[in-house]
Amino acid sequence: MELRAAILDFLAADEGDARRAFRDLIADGAAGDDADRRIDTHVLPRTHSAAAPPPAVAEGDDLTERDRRLIERVRLLDDAPLGVTLCGPAYRDTPIRYANRTFRGLTGYSLAELRGRNPRLLQGPETGVDAAADLREAVSIWGPVTVEVWNHRRDGTPFLNRVSLRPLPGDDGTITHWAAVQEAVDRPD
Repeated sequence: MELRAAILDFLAADEGDARRAFRDLIADGAAGDDADRRIDTHVLPRTHSAAAPPPAVAEGDDLTERDRRLIERVRLLDDAPLGVTLCGPAYRDTPIRYANRTFRGLTGYSLAELRGRNPRLLQGPETGVDAAADLREAVSIWGPVTVEVWNHRRDGTPFLNRVSLRPLPGDDGTITHWAAVQEAVDRPD
C-alpha cells in the first residue's frame, strides 16, 4: 500500500481499529524501497504525555474530544516524510486543527499561523482554478480527491503540491473532519 493511503487509512480508522491501522502504516513505511518515504519509528512519541498537543493547540478551548484524539494521531506523524493536516468541519470553513512538522517545514508557516485558518491560505497567483475547483467539489460532496495544485509558501514562493484529501466520519457516520496528505512534486517540464 502506498504511504499516503496508509496515512489516510490510519487517520480514518475508528478507535477500535486505530492500533492495527498504525501497525500497517509503520509496516508499509518500513517496507518501502525509497528510504525518504519511510516513517522513522525512533522519533515517534513513546508515551501519552509525549503525544499531548503542543501549547498552540492545547490552549484552544474550541477543541472537541474528537479533535484532540485526531490531533494526537497526526502528532504521531510529525516527522513523516509527507505533510499531514487535520481540518475541522466544513460548516466552520474547514479550519486547520493541526499540521505536522513536515507540512510546516514545507510551507514555512508556524502552527500558530495555520491553526484556525482554511488551507486555501496556500493559494496564490499561480494556483490554477481547475485544481482549486476539484478540491472545493470534493469538500462539497464529502468525497476523497487527489490533485496537483500550485500552492504558495509563506514567503510567496510557489510549489507544486500533490494533495490527497479524505473526509473523516465520526461514530455516527457524519463527516467531522478532513485529513490531507501533501508533498511537493517536481515541476513539470
